[in-house]
Amino acid sequence: MLESLKRMLKEYVDPEKNEIHCLCCGECCESFGGHLHASEHDMERWRREGREDLLSRVNRLGWIWVVPDTKETQDRCPFIVKISEQQSICGIQETKPDICRAYPTLAHGRRCLRGVFLK
Repeated sequence: MLESLKRMLKEYVDPEKNEIHCLCCGECCESFGGHLHASEHDMERWRREGREDLLSRVNRLGWIWVVPDTKETQDRCPFIVKISEQQSICGIQETKPDICRAYPTLAHGRRCLRGVFLK
């Protein structure tokens, strides 16, 4: 478990280049839950991967994250994993939605919710 956490955190911070990719604070995952949309690419990938756990959390209009039984949108991402009081990581990092991969976009000024400029 510890090794997988270290490997995932390496994706967020590049110490050799002294670049911060993500603070892993989880604020975006906590705040944008019911305001995200799955791309067709996401849907195809999740079908190919057999990810019914993800597909069941998309409503007929493509909005994520929803409660599988009721299709009501959730306020936060259900796949966020709290690793400490200050940090959270993505529990579906290897197949997270394209919209999450692209965040923060130019529309956000390339700054996350904490105001940190990200690559």
